Amino acid sequence: MDKQHLWDETWLQFADMMAVRHSKCASKSVACVIVKDEKPISIGLNGTPPGHTNCNEIFLKRDDGFYKRAEYVSANTVDLLETPVSFIHDGVTYIKCSDPYDHHNWSKQHEIHAEINAIGKLAADSTNAFGATAYVTHSPCHACSLALIASRVARVVYAVGYEHGDGLDLMRESGIDVVHMPLEKSFKNTL
Repeated sequence: MDKQHLWDETWLQFADMMAVRHSKCASKSVACVIVKDEKPISIGLNGTPPGHTNCNEIFLKRDDGFYKRAEYVSANTVDLLETPVSFIHDGVTYIKCSDPYDHHNWSKQHEIHAEINAIGKLAADSTNAFGATAYVTHSPCHACSLALIASRVARVVYAVGYEHGDGLDLMRESGIDVVHMPLEKSFKNTL
């Protein structure tokens, strides 16, 4: 295995570990680590802006769908003819979402993607990503791909495809080297 492949795997595993441990999204844990000259210069996670309610404070994802904390469920979203499916988790009552896109729609309105958070931190520090590599747990969406293009990263390495569309072709057309690298979750066994 060449040196670049080992570094790619290392930084992508680091991004994955950050996502698993620190993302506040109930659905999808995503992280972006931007590395330049073999050093991390920014880390972004998907989530709400600081001080805002996090997704995992409202929603809970289970095998049979999304559930919402009872206090966030309005009367007009519940079918009054049917008893809602509910359960108690850690002393909190959750009601099953009747709309399968409830979480997705909430997320689109309130959460910032990991790539945007990472790029925003660079801007706040007056640092640039010119020539850097972005290691992202999920392939960037179209909007995040545009932001990565504008930030002038040279490479994007991702582990999993994003099911809501991505901007991989857009980045390739802009000259960014895009690498798909599926990961083993081996870091969990070493902590």
